[in-house]
Amino acid sequence: MCSYKLITYFMYITDISMINRGVMKKISLLLSCLIVLCLLVSNSQATDTFVVSGNPKAPPVVWEEYNKLTGIGPNIATAILSELKLDYDIRIEGNWEEVQQKCRNGTVDMIVAAYKNDERAAYMEYSLPYLPQPTVIMVKKGKEFPFGRWESLIGKKGVTNVGESYGQEFDSFIKEKLDVQFIAFERAIELLSRGEADYLIVDLYTALIYARLLRGEDAISILEPPVTTQTYHITIAKSSPMAVQMPAINKKLYRMVKDGTVEELFYKHFDNWKRLIEKRSRFFYKDSSIRNQEHQDYLETQDIRAKERIGSLLMGSRDGLPPMVE
Repeated sequence: MCSYKLITYFMYITDISMINRGVMKKISLLLSCLIVLCLLVSNSQATDTFVVSGNPKAPPVVWEEYNKLTGIGPNIATAILSELKLDYDIRIEGNWEEVQQKCRNGTVDMIVAAYKNDERAAYMEYSLPYLPQPTVIMVKKGKEFPFGRWESLIGKKGVTNVGESYGQEFDSFIKEKLDVQFIAFERAIELLSRGEADYLIVDLYTALIYARLLRGEDAISILEPPVTTQTYHITIAKSSPMAVQMPAINKKLYRMVKDGTVEELFYKHFDNWKRLIEKRSRFFYKDSSIRNQEHQDYLETQDIRAKERIGSLLMGSRDGLPPMVE
């Protein structure tokens, strides 16, 4: 907001009694212009539309559908920002790496879901955590290997999605010890299925969903235990005027986790994405579109197991929230 102290100071340092009428008119015009400019700037700031984006390849948390972002993260952002009466636009801003770059340079104000690491923390403000997410190792069926420590990955070729982070500690281990290629997610899946990569680093929820598209029950395996478990946060660019809203955002986010809203959104989008994947699966694999009842029962059993595994994590996330400062 423009300060009128500048105008007051301008009047103070000017000895009006010694200025002729012509100069007074010029000063009056100048002051009028300053006032109009201040009002325009103030009005512009009041009507800013904040740009909100996220990773378009991270279902069910956030993904691209019909050229829009959908998922748990966009739904949470919509609920909170609407309640705060802020003007916003949730939109696709490129791949995950490009979204982070735009947050860094200030053209994206908010990211709906991101893990925390040192690099991001330099230019992002983080909300409370709202969703835990295990990261797992996915391999081609028949290419499983013993996995109990990160060191088990040394000497093997890995792939993961461009722009990904899996927490500061595992990020550092990848950089220092592993051979991991960061590429488009579709390409990473292709290399894994063709045997040109030994493993794919991927979030558990995404892995469970994409298994359908890959005919995963026959094509891939998820190794145990998870590599790491991180939590999703809403982030805001430190350079954005929106950053002052973080305390208010945290209060509303805390309530949504505690009352089970986030958990409900998770199951809603998990089921929606599975149905979408099932449709794509039938399209890509027409020869296997007719499934017998035995296989359908198997898929339903897998769904129950996946939900049980996820449910324990979601329930734990309610109790794991840091206390709110009212």
